Amino acid sequence: MKEGSVEPMLAQAAESVPGPAALRAGVAYEQKLDGHRALLFTSTGAGGRVLVQTRRGALVQDRWQDLVAAAEQQLPHGLVLDGELLVWDANAGRLSFEALQRRAAAGLAARWPAYSVAFGVLQIDGQELLQRPHAERRAPSWGSCSPTTP
Repeated sequence: MKEGSVEPMLAQAAESVPGPAALRAGVAYEQKLDGHRALLFTSTGAGGRVLVQTRRGALVQDRWQDLVAAAEQQLPHGLVLDGELLVWDANAGRLSFEALQRRAAAGLAARWPAYSVAFGVLQIDGQELLQRPHAERRAPSWGSCSPTTP
């Protein structure tokens, strides 16, 4: 899978949580986090680079160098994750979209480290999983990738 060939899934607003029948039929829902949707591509082999692609297709790994370094250390080659880039505001004790925007604009990685929460695995070991059911592509065992834990 090449960067730019797929877009992250985007949230859709709903008035209420689906009922049990919808859930049994395969409808899935997740909490909306205050972050930037992005795809994270690990290199396909030694010496390659981790890429971070925004929902509009821009490559922004230069703005998320701490996250890239963590992904290089913690994730296998040939992996593509669909997820969200987040910033935890330790003073407020919560996720902060404002801190995320400030960090991205001013390069404040030391003050506000990045976190990536994966919602789905789109490729593993170079094998695309897009044709597999959503439940199989979910990433509960992958969790998140971060330089430190809040």
